[in-house]
Amino acid sequence: MNLAQDQLKYAVLSADFDGIVTAVGAENGQVVNAGQMIVRLAKPDEVDAVFNISESAFRGRPENNQIVVNLLSNPEVETFGELREISPVADPKTRTFQVKVALGKPPPAMRFGSSVRGRLRETTAPVVVLPGSALSDKGGKPAVWVFDEANSEVKLTPISVSRFEKDRVVVGDGLTKGQIIVTAGVNRLREGQKVRLLDGAAQ
Repeated sequence: MNLAQDQLKYAVLSADFDGIVTAVGAENGQVVNAGQMIVRLAKPDEVDAVFNISESAFRGRPENNQIVVNLLSNPEVETFGELREISPVADPKTRTFQVKVALGKPPPAMRFGSSVRGRLRETTAPVVVLPGSALSDKGGKPAVWVFDEANSEVKLTPISVSRFEKDRVVVGDGLTKGQIIVTAGVNRLREGQKVRLLDGAAQ
């Protein structure tokens, strides 16, 4: 009799905190296996933003920076968080690492399951950002076409790239303030070629 009562207790699930149901892993009347997830709860006052980050994104980055998190559907909805956890193992399919950012007090519009975007909140030296279409190569190394206003010619100038982003590149070295960079039709240019700027193209 006692054994039957003990077995019956296993059918009653009690949460150790009041939370929000984020996932249900079983249906009414279903026979479940030991250890199977039945209900997943989240604490309303402990909200994480979860990202999958490539290994290259960690190079030279401190792990204690504050993270700015925005809603993808409405970038004006913004909050801040602290890096809480980095997975020690990469995903075998995507080769990315899962990163969890603890959000302090997210705005009401940033509900559980929302799609968000995150970026480091840090102070850096000014950088040059160019569209990916501006990138060429010289001797197998990254280069861009620089317009010389004095003689209206273009010159292929080697650069170093700090990082590649989705549609642009962040230049680390090789360019100076005020230079005009060709961003379209770079594959048709040749060294010393005479070109002219369209009205407003240098702005």
